[in-house]
Amino acid sequence: MSGSGDRHDVVLGLTGLSHDPAACLVVDGELVAAVEEERLNRQKRTIAFPHRSIDFVLAHAGLTMDDVSDIAFYWDDRGQFARTMWHSAAQLPANPGGMLRILRQRLGTLRAPALLARELAVHRAGDVSALPPIRPVAHHEAHLAAAVLSAPFEPDAGLVVDGRGEIAATTLYRLGGATTEPVELESFPFPNSLGVFFGAVTQLLGGSALSDEYKVMGLASYGRPDARATRRVERLMRVLPDGRYQVNTGLLRPERCSTADLPWLAERAAAELRGGFREDGRFTQEARDFAYAAQNSLERAITGLVRRLVARTGARRLVITGGVAMNARAIGRLRAEGLVDQLHVPLAPTDAGASVGAALALLRRSGRAVPRPAALVDPFLGPRFSDGEIEELLVASGWHHEHCADVASAAAEAIAGGRVVGWFDGRMEFGERALGARSILGDPRSAETRDRINASVKRRESYRPFAPSVLEEESSHYFHLDRSRRMGEITRVTALAAREVPAVVHVDGTARPQTVPADWPVASFRRLIERFRDLTGTPMVVNTSFNVHDEPIVCTPEDALRCFATSGLDLLFIGPFLVRKGTHRV
Repeated sequence: MSGSGDRHDVVLGLTGLSHDPAACLVVDGELVAAVEEERLNRQKRTIAFPHRSIDFVLAHAGLTMDDVSDIAFYWDDRGQFARTMWHSAAQLPANPGGMLRILRQRLGTLRAPALLARELAVHRAGDVSALPPIRPVAHHEAHLAAAVLSAPFEPDAGLVVDGRGEIAATTLYRLGGATTEPVELESFPFPNSLGVFFGAVTQLLGGSALSDEYKVMGLASYGRPDARATRRVERLMRVLPDGRYQVNTGLLRPERCSTADLPWLAERAAAELRGGFREDGRFTQEARDFAYAAQNSLERAITGLVRRLVARTGARRLVITGGVAMNARAIGRLRAEGLVDQLHVPLAPTDAGASVGAALALLRRSGRAVPRPAALVDPFLGPRFSDGEIEELLVASGWHHEHCADVASAAAEAIAGGRVVGWFDGRMEFGERALGARSILGDPRSAETRDRINASVKRRESYRPFAPSVLEEESSHYFHLDRSRRMGEITRVTALAAREVPAVVHVDGTARPQTVPADWPVASFRRLIERFRDLTGTPMVVNTSFNVHDEPIVCTPEDALRCFATSGLDLLFIGPFLVRKGTHRV
């Protein structure tokens, strides 16, 4: 596009200066690229500024910073200092030490605009004055825009639930469609936050907040109702009869609750709530029961909020977003409750996805073209590598390889034969889920597949489940849903699934399926599943992200080869090529 002489409307959307840094590019109303920084700098849960992401999205479009019309940033603290301190005082009335720490933190955020400009100036030879206009967008507005504008229906209510925005941690909205400004009905100010509650639980169980919450969700399936665990969880967060919730903010260190490597609970509170959660390095039943109680409380809180929102608006079509919307079990329960007729979670409800939301919100508020909803659900927005580039790397690095005339069939046959394979094809996915471009695949008919991938391929906790990728038209035979194209919700399985595909059925009789339609953008992935069905009668494969424990999903062919070489994968299908173990020239 650059150098054509035509001026394009180019919006660079950014998440940065905190967790989940990412960048996206919208050109003339088309979302052309989006990527998380961790995929490029190879640091899991990085907090580095998304310089590499900016470089990628611009290069993908053939543009430079000269071509950018506006930079949309996912945070807007302007004029919020007094309101923030007022809300903090209301949340921490008997905690002057906490107020002082919050004051210091908020004073530090006043430097954020200058810091943002200085980071961006790197892309203009250090000249801040040469930058395009930087347009801050309120955090929950960015989240909401990504959800509303990608919905396949006209939503009439919205719920944003995350750790925190500038002030609010949860916001309820009345909506009037994509072209009408949302009306904020109610908000819950930070640190009265469901994201903070579940992050603190994650830390109590030995995990890292802002990244390991999904492990708690998985562990909860092994728990059982326990009065003591429920009391401990309710000491931290209570769900009220009217649909509201209340976090015990007196137990928190709120100034730390945006930083993963610092304790979010005061030391005395952590000692009070922590139990005998580990024995010989393994989780105890006490830990499992605590996770169960916390997960159940989170689900009750979210359904309570939706009941409250429906009661106030009469809404039947809901969007829900924010980092807490990544809790697939809560989303599955919400759908099963039948509180609304239609429910939509955007492609990436996390803060990384707020980079897209910020760009969309800016375009909408200025009356400019925004992408069509159908274009905002395609997850394949990251880097792509040509067959020639892949083959050149294979040759240069000494990997012997063979060209496959039908790579999908070859992979399906290998999986049907019990092999666990790496699958690398097309543009990388945006968001947390591997959806058929950067995946590890296996046979769902054997429970051994799950155990083997956990132990020797992913090298992760044995209790963690795997998702199935299933032909969409066959989904209802195995799962209690017809469509879930981004693995966004957990559902009950049928008796057929329990018998036929034990590798993807969790201990509590649930699964988190990806339904793959006939027109899936990665057509070869759809063909692979079709061929596997032809061979075995089973219309699905095990699908987990192509990475090992504590590494980001692979992005480049180099990443894929490195992961293949150091993991228990049997085969690697990369572009049109098959690579086998023991064929690397030293």
